[in-house]
Amino acid sequence: MLRVRASLLVLLLALLAAGCSLGDSQGAAPSFTAEGGDSASLEGLERFSLLSLATANTTRLGGRDAVDDAAAAAVASYPGTSEQARPSAVMLVDEENWQGAVAASVLSGRPIGAPMLVTDGADELPDVSQAGLEQLNPKGSDLSRDAQVIKIGSDPPTPDDFRTALIGGDDPYALAAAVDRFSTVARGEPSENVIVASGEQPEYSLPAGAWAARSGDSVLFTEQDRLPPATERALAAHERPNIYVLGPEEAVGREVFDGLRRLGNVRRIEGPDPVKTSVAFARYRQGNFGWGVVVPGFQFTLANADRPLDAAAAAPLGTNGIFAPLLITDDADTLPRPIEDYFLDVRPGFEEDPRTAVYNHVWLLGDTSAIGPEMQGRLDEIARLIPVQLEGEDAPGQPGQAAPPTRAAPQRPPRDESRRPPRDEPRRPPRGEPRRRTPEPTPGRGPRARND
Repeated sequence: MLRVRASLLVLLLALLAAGCSLGDSQGAAPSFTAEGGDSASLEGLERFSLLSLATANTTRLGGRDAVDDAAAAAVASYPGTSEQARPSAVMLVDEENWQGAVAASVLSGRPIGAPMLVTDGADELPDVSQAGLEQLNPKGSDLSRDAQVIKIGSDPPTPDDFRTALIGGDDPYALAAAVDRFSTVARGEPSENVIVASGEQPEYSLPAGAWAARSGDSVLFTEQDRLPPATERALAAHERPNIYVLGPEEAVGREVFDGLRRLGNVRRIEGPDPVKTSVAFARYRQGNFGWGVVVPGFQFTLANADRPLDAAAAAPLGTNGIFAPLLITDDADTLPRPIEDYFLDVRPGFEEDPRTAVYNHVWLLGDTSAIGPEMQGRLDEIARLIPVQLEGEDAPGQPGQAAPPTRAAPQRPPRDESRRPPRDEPRRPPRGEPRRRTPEPTPGRGPRARND
């Protein structure tokens, strides 16, 4: 029965991805059916598959808790429908262990590629996690002695009929250090970059997980005013890495920051609050570290700071072809202004032919108690590809509207790339129509619609 329900989930996710768009072109809030209003009345995969909702530019992996969200994200990333769509291993982490979820996100990327499922403290896996595990059907990782399941900490139950390995630690700091050692052995060398984040304030630390999955850079934890010995030993094993402290002094104090200088080259990525810190991290790049997302054409993940275990769901969305930085909201109903400003900065646009444009897409983690429908509607609106007006011309018409008068030459299909002039050679405007294009996007404000 669980296998049937898992297959049903894959079908539902495929239908959503194929174009179930609820929301109009003006960015109105998506509507929810009554059947999806109370996730507690549903069992297994149906509990969140009915709550999964896609608009043109957003996909909600929504359930009542992180158990649901993690299973939805894992199956979306690894449908298990073919040998290539199965992961080598699956991680299990308990819902009380957000530090383990963030630190273990590094194992979601190469070379292991393990998505994460969440347990709830019971002696058996939750129905949705059991169904997800069977759908994923991990092949076994030779980097973990052919284990199919990797338990992060001793709290998750050991599933039947799957070869299981354990990564343990006496506290969150020792556990993160153990994950770091496991990752180092799998990679064959320690990562040259390490994130040090708060082990006490998850709202500042959650974005580190998605980057760890993307890059293979380890995440270690600290107290605000004291560097734990387990973390210090782990950093020493990296032999003076580049250390990136995530969060302001409220999360990682100055004394700890200064003490880290003995162990490597230290930089701080911060904002005055968790929302702005997540935006700062999405923008940040130093050498080969950081997303550096300051132009259109990317995917993003959004989670509520009140649901820290949604970091487990964000891990596979940070890798495996999605590569989405994790942004944090502290409000379920209204899109925080820093997030809105950031999406407006990287809003995609096109001048003549939308077929040659780039697109943004936002993955939402949680049901409407975590991220409300109005917020999803606004995100869909400001992530939408829009026409960009050239100076001296009228803007192209919106879909469903008559095109306004324009002096532009008729659009033609894109020419063969082999016949195009080199990139550094200026292209001539249409004969008799001298035009000056708007500047190319730079780190800063992207194209806006007139009502923004």
